[in-house]
Amino acid sequence: MDKLLSEVLEIAQELFDEEQLSAPIPRVAPDEMRQRVDLSLASTGIPVDDVMARMRAVVRVTPRTSSRRFFNQLYAGRLEIASAAEMLTGLLNVSMYTYKIAGPMILIENEIIARMCRFAGFPNGFGIAVPGGSMANLVGMMLGRNRAMPNLRNNGADGRRLTYYLSQEGHYSVVKNAGILGTGRANVRLIATDELGRMRVDALEAAIEKDLEAGAVPCAVVATAGTTVLGEFDPLRAIAAVTQKHGIWLHVDGAYGGTLLLHPAARQKLDGLELADSLTWDAHKLMGIPLMCSMLLTRQRGQLSANFQETADYLFQADDYKLNPGTRSLQCGRRNDAFKLWAAWLNLGDEGWATRIEKQLHMARYAAARVQRETKMTLCQDPASTNVCFSVEGANSKQVCGALHDSGKALIGYGEVRGEQVFRLVTVNGHTEEQDIDRLFDDILAASGL
Repeated sequence: MDKLLSEVLEIAQELFDEEQLSAPIPRVAPDEMRQRVDLSLASTGIPVDDVMARMRAVVRVTPRTSSRRFFNQLYAGRLEIASAAEMLTGLLNVSMYTYKIAGPMILIENEIIARMCRFAGFPNGFGIAVPGGSMANLVGMMLGRNRAMPNLRNNGADGRRLTYYLSQEGHYSVVKNAGILGTGRANVRLIATDELGRMRVDALEAAIEKDLEAGAVPCAVVATAGTTVLGEFDPLRAIAAVTQKHGIWLHVDGAYGGTLLLHPAARQKLDGLELADSLTWDAHKLMGIPLMCSMLLTRQRGQLSANFQETADYLFQADDYKLNPGTRSLQCGRRNDAFKLWAAWLNLGDEGWATRIEKQLHMARYAAARVQRETKMTLCQDPASTNVCFSVEGANSKQVCGALHDSGKALIGYGEVRGEQVFRLVTVNGHTEEQDIDRLFDDILAASGL
């Protein structure tokens, strides 16, 4: 093991050195990749040294999400202390269902949950770490469904139509989850948005009232705090007034934008969150924690255990539900995703998070200002968070993004805004500097033939 650890550190150091150079990483087509790196498995094993050599080769050709040329997803970069904790997590290999097995890791997760609940405005709240924002949304939607139809968990649905409400800019996981929950994908009402891409409250109320008149059972409204393309925020306080009026669960998908709660000024974008029933918050996005690190928080303690707890004497043999997360989790065996976030929070503190977020927001403002200075570029709208959407005159964003990827100059995505396909630049990497933004725009202009 000593030898393996030494070799892993060598591979890691090579990766860090390459990232510091921020050198181009040209795209490798799948067929070429299979020729370049032997990925095949066989009936007989190979020596450990050969395995390590193949691992090193794979690392060298894997897209580098911590490179300062990576602007493609809602996660990027690396918090070094969190990555160190992640490595130790794999070595410890504890499952997060009981204190008996995981010891202090359960206390750490509870500490993290309590801190996040405090920022969310849930003083009596609780929560659980889940494997991704889509899964957190699934749990929030299930909690709403079970409250709307209390006998469903034990007896199944009674035949009435169950409905959910999501803005047209909301995350696709909500529709997918409706299919998983058995309520039906066709029963997710996609609510119209305003000119900035935020849910229209009048359209929401009209959709709910129409369903109620038809005898349907509204399960939950899923509001979005940080939409995928524009990074916009639904008006939570106004939406909460509608859900409270009709007694409907309000789940907030803050997978992306929930982290803005840690910024003294930007947290106002989530005004009214304290009125929600549940919240998705991904620490692996703006907080820079290694994948995966997602939390599902509830405003009231006990909601999760009431909907998930089952008898398992062979497992829950000591302590109470607070120390046995398996009693409030969709999973039994569960990876430890709290340790790395705890290590990062220790290192940064609340103030450090605010500083990090301010830099990310500054980079978005800087990028928006560059767009506005370019005569051939048009900004879709002022960035609400770290998403900057823009078009380039005469350029096809999909083709330009593909050309930049093929050359290795940058990884940047595109999306649709008001019927137009545009560039989507995301400034979530905490190590990004202004010169990195300028280089990206220079590359976009060159690839656009300008």
